[in-house]
Amino acid sequence: ANRIWAHHFGRGIVATTGDFGFLGDRPTHPQLLDWLATELVDSQWSSKHLHRRILSSGVYQQTAVGSADLVLRDPENQLWGRWPLRRLESETVRDAILTLTGELSTKMYGEPVPVMEDAVGQIVLGKENLDGERKPTKPIPLGEEAFRRSVYIQVRRSRPLSVLASFDLPELAPHCTDRASSNVAPQSLMLMNSDFILNTSAALAERLLHDQPDQPLEQLRRGWELVFGQPPDQVQLTRAHRFLQQQTENFTNNPPPGSDAHRAALATYCQALFGTNRFLYIE
Repeated sequence: ANRIWAHHFGRGIVATTGDFGFLGDRPTHPQLLDWLATELVDSQWSSKHLHRRILSSGVYQQTAVGSADLVLRDPENQLWGRWPLRRLESETVRDAILTLTGELSTKMYGEPVPVMEDAVGQIVLGKENLDGERKPTKPIPLGEEAFRRSVYIQVRRSRPLSVLASFDLPELAPHCTDRASSNVAPQSLMLMNSDFILNTSAALAERLLHDQPDQPLEQLRRGWELVFGQPPDQVQLTRAHRFLQQQTENFTNNPPPGSDAHRAALATYCQALFGTNRFLYIE
């Protein structure tokens, strides 16, 4: 029960999730922990039931913005007086992006999706194709397998998938009781330059062009709604439209290969949405 709570809040009621003994931390809310444990047992050990109870609770639905007095009284938020701002896990970031583009495969079970090293040393999804001298040649296409959920991706200590490793994969040690969550420059660089991000941004742009043809403002609004879960206000829409116009002008003067200016500009807009804290963090 404590681990399920920690999964949603980033910290357990007992902060040391791997140590409930004398050397571990004391629970901040022992009665709540007992109730959660009892609820889990009474529901026939249904983790889905406990997830639902937590997600529908008032403490989960709080805002991350607390009052000055509350922050002063409880700076570390030990008493859960406000939502603890936390970033999405690496697998969730990838799966959420693929869901937005409409490419995520819902196929279940089967063999893991293989990983390989590409020409520039990045670990990507793919099946190696070696010649007689064991040198890599053109990789074998994966088709739909490349869009499967991250839980089905092959895990190798020496080859962590680059797009996931940037956002703190769990340590491949005997026991990983707590996942690290960092905010470092490689994450921004991945969001700017990764082939995965560039390709999915283009895919989301194609979806917007298909859903709202010849309607730039509606394309911007629809993209915002898909990524953030709510429509933009007038100020946000105006700024987004100004950005799209600037990017369209830039690509008109410097035509991208294999794409028109508006399509390329819309893809950069989608990429910008993927890189926002509003998308990457649970508020």
